[in-house]
Amino acid sequence: TGAKKVFSNKYIFIGMIVLIILFFLKGRIKKVIKNYNEKQFDKNETTDINQLAQQYRSASNPSGSSWMIDFDGTDEDAIEKLAFQTKNHFTDIASAYKQKFDETLTDRMRAELDSDEFKNWHNIIN
Repeated sequence: TGAKKVFSNKYIFIGMIVLIILFFLKGRIKKVIKNYNEKQFDKNETTDINQLAQQYRSASNPSGSSWMIDFDGTDEDAIEKLAFQTKNHFTDIASAYKQKFDETLTDRMRAELDSDEFKNWHNIIN
């Protein structure tokens, strides 16, 4: 009788239906959000900030295959040059990078560079 009473409440029933629908659509919702973020990024493709974010990705993923990002080499020289260009715009570039690639620029650089290179990069951008 307790379960019957709970399921007979229309608000609880509607809430459960909504949760079930969200459970089945969560992958689709993430995809829609990702596509929206990429379109926003692509709309401003000509701005220097978005180009620098893309160049960071290219330097950390020379092959261009996203699944190879942790396996292919890193162009440390290009990253150092980008650091000097990033110097006064890091927040904007990091935001554009996160929007496009769904990870933080700092985390990517930490993964790509050894500790001394990362410290050097961090000192340059600050």
